[in-house]
Amino acid sequence: MSETPVPQGDDKVNHGAASGPEEAVVGGVEQAGSASTAGAGEDFAGLLAASESADRGREHQVGDKVNGVIVKIEGENAFVDFGGRSEGTIRTAELLDNRGELAYKAGDPVEAFVASVQDEVVLTRRVAGEDRQADQLYQAFRAGIPVEGRIDAVNKWGLGVTIQGDVRAFCPISQVDTRFVENAEEFRGQTLTFRITEFRNQGRNIVLSRRAVLEQDQKREGEVVREKLTHGSPVEGKVTRIESFGAFVDLGGGVEGLLHVSELSHKRVGHPQEVVAVGDQVKVLVIKGRGGPVKGKERISLSMKALEKDPWDEVRQRFPEGTVVEGKVDALEDFGAFVEIAPGVRGLVHVSEIADRRIAHPREALSVGQQVQVVVLEAEAKRRRLRLSIKQVESMESAANLREFHERQKKEKGEEQSGSAMLDALRRARLI
Repeated sequence: MSETPVPQGDDKVNHGAASGPEEAVVGGVEQAGSASTAGAGEDFAGLLAASESADRGREHQVGDKVNGVIVKIEGENAFVDFGGRSEGTIRTAELLDNRGELAYKAGDPVEAFVASVQDEVVLTRRVAGEDRQADQLYQAFRAGIPVEGRIDAVNKWGLGVTIQGDVRAFCPISQVDTRFVENAEEFRGQTLTFRITEFRNQGRNIVLSRRAVLEQDQKREGEVVREKLTHGSPVEGKVTRIESFGAFVDLGGGVEGLLHVSELSHKRVGHPQEVVAVGDQVKVLVIKGRGGPVKGKERISLSMKALEKDPWDEVRQRFPEGTVVEGKVDALEDFGAFVEIAPGVRGLVHVSEIADRRIAHPREALSVGQQVQVVVLEAEAKRRRLRLSIKQVESMESAANLREFHERQKKEKGEEQSGSAMLDALRRARLI
């Protein structure tokens, strides 16, 4: 007669006394044999659900920070997959931006905190006044959970804030915003979101920071913006600062790019203020990148002129060699003068091509802003080089006039010969 093997580990359901409710029920099912399997199955399912709920409670504690992905948004709640046994829920109202519009969509990553692990895992991005318990302020402080508060006092040092109905807190003026706040009166009466940075004397001394919340939101928005900033992508931004070398453009989320003075226009620009001003909304093209999203704090280079039509595309068609055209002296150098013959198109008149006599410097014959006639000697659109001459204009014009004279003579002679041949034909036909 064979021996019955002794179950090991988790299979030990009928070995000695039952060590727990689950083992007792399972053991009872095996011993009863003919007992109702439906009732036992229901009891087992209930215990299993309770066990899973307990496991969820052990996995996540109130105040834990979690990172997840929004699965769907339905009505007042959104569902978040954060790697737990089940999805967590978060109020849709917490996903709105300052304008009351949804700042998230299905598939977006979200950072939140565990607010409850009872029947389901409830998440929150901030602690709201109507659903707080007294000890949750300390939990919010330890876990970094944002809290909401109403500003009811203002002075030059900061804001007096009421949180959790009647708890007083203080926000220093340096922590009110990411920008310098000269007059905090604009915030009086508003309900804003803060992070507790200090919690002393059992909550009697609480210090808040709105700046920390804004910087966290800005960081997330900045990551989204950078993901979209690929080399060659057109974007819009706001001019925030102007320097002699270029203008800085805010692209959103605290991401800033440099619009160099050489990228403002195809025309020559002496100072960025000639083209843009602080506060201007501009369309620009990302011209620095590696073909993929811009990462980290990599400098972002922008261009306005890249979105404009390049005047050099038509240089060879508009200004073939030998063309005489009027232009304006743009700059004088030791080696020659730069003359602009069209917006964004300028060429070099070498010092030896300025006058028939020998001159040591272009300023002996020319001045900046002077209108002159030049002849195109050579045009290289790819290299953006245009070689011009002033002294050859007269000879070129004479040659052109002579050529035009010969062509006109030839045409007139041809017309005369054609007319004579026609008269001869009419005479032979005795029509005249």
